[in-house]
Amino acid sequence: MSKAATIAELFTKTIATTKCFDQNLRKVKVVCCSNGKLLTEFKVGPEHLNQRGTLHGGFIAHLVDAVSTYALTANEGVETRGVSIDLSVSYMNAAREGEDVEVEAVTKKIGKKIAFLEVEVRNKTKNQLLAIGRHTKYVGI
Repeated sequence: MSKAATIAELFTKTIATTKCFDQNLRKVKVVCCSNGKLLTEFKVGPEHLNQRGTLHGGFIAHLVDAVSTYALTANEGVETRGVSIDLSVSYMNAAREGEDVEVEAVTKKIGKKIAFLEVEVRNKTKNQLLAIGRHTKYVGI
């Protein structure tokens, strides 16, 4: 089994069984995992909404963190999940309950101690960009 396949399986099993904060990701399913990349999707449910009835910005930040971390570990030769040192999200559009969202994380660069990842959160049906995330991780552990 390839490392990417192992990571995809790990994401699925971990999210399904965790009792910690990541249980909020239960509806997120892996579509594709390859060297340094992870594509996931989910249908927006009531548990993902803010007071205005749209996809919660904090949940989007959680997606950026979690999906990019697994994309990092999908890189050949990377044996750590790293530690977050910076995470930013630019919000562009809203999504509503019942809409299909895809989250794509890509490793942009891995140095000796720092890794840079980028994430796009998109409305799959409308092909509309919802948010862009950037995640920097310390990997020199």
